[in-house]
Amino acid sequence: MTRTLSRFKPEAATRTLARLALLVLVSGVAAAEPPNPPKKPAPAVSVETLAPRLFEQRLALTGSVEPTIVAALSSPAEGPVQDCRIREGDRVRAGQTLLAIGRESSVTANVTAAEEELDRKQRDFDRFSALATRNVLAADELDRARAELERARAALTQARQSAADYVLKAPWPGIVSAVHVADGKYVAPRTPLVDLFDPASLVLRFQIPEQHVFAIRIGDRVEARFDAAPDQPRTLTITRAFPEIDRRLRTRTFEAALPLDQAEFAPGQFARLSVALLTRPEAISIPVEALTTGADGRPQVFTVADDGTARAVVVTPGPEQDGRRLITDGLAPGDRLIVNGIEKVRNGEPVRVASPNSPPTADGTPTP
Repeated sequence: MTRTLSRFKPEAATRTLARLALLVLVSGVAAAEPPNPPKKPAPAVSVETLAPRLFEQRLALTGSVEPTIVAALSSPAEGPVQDCRIREGDRVRAGQTLLAIGRESSVTANVTAAEEELDRKQRDFDRFSALATRNVLAADELDRARAELERARAALTQARQSAADYVLKAPWPGIVSAVHVADGKYVAPRTPLVDLFDPASLVLRFQIPEQHVFAIRIGDRVEARFDAAPDQPRTLTITRAFPEIDRRLRTRTFEAALPLDQAEFAPGQFARLSVALLTRPEAISIPVEALTTGADGRPQVFTVADDGTARAVVVTPGPEQDGRRLITDGLAPGDRLIVNGIEKVRNGEPVRVASPNSPPTADGTPTP
């Protein structure tokens, strides 16, 4: 008994207890960990199979109806206005008297006197000519009579022109757009009196910003909606491009022809326009939300490869229109473009393509 107790060593017992404790700990950890942890499911995405389609980049503008043939008639003489019988909206004929300026009687008397003086000088010249043919009158006397006759003709012309200054007449057929005076108003020379426009000269005039002026040409079409008839869109043809760019507004003015029925339009009428800057009949375009930026800063998209994995594709984007972006390089018809769920996609990792009719989950990602 004494020999057995002497062989027991405390150090050996301590090592034995430590081994037992470590064995128990390892067994517990092994029991807590499953032998094969489940894999993370592939993210669900929705795709669009790309196909060529019409792409148009359009520019929204505003314009107005304006006449190109206008006349702002002013007073050539001084005096009170008389016989003003026209009003805004009246149609006038070429040469029609619109109004008169007072003192017309005095200038009419001057014309009558000039006509009588011309008749007298004409008779004198005829008499002197007859005498000269019989060598009764000296040649210098006939020359003097001829000069006086020409002066009388010039005086009559001046008197008639002065008389015309006191009567305002329409230069061509048109519509009165404004009357600035009334009977009895005393006017000075160059005072505005009446404004006319030719209704057959109405056009649609609009401005294009400087960055797009060379994308628009004469002969191009413009879609117009007039506020007076918003449910009647019209397709008009651009007929004129002004040669200069406005230095203050940095715009260029264009004109489009209106239909022949000018009765439907009036100067100042407002229009909302749409003109095509770029047209590609067979283009590849993508939803704007499908375009991302790669780690290198270049624009890219994700497509689904044949093996079901996501593939990052560097693309060259063009202009945007109506929520779609033109792609000029990088994609081809038939590519399956990832549109939704891009934030969970990694290049080369598998994805699940959702059914087109599947509703999105609570976090906005499509369901498989």
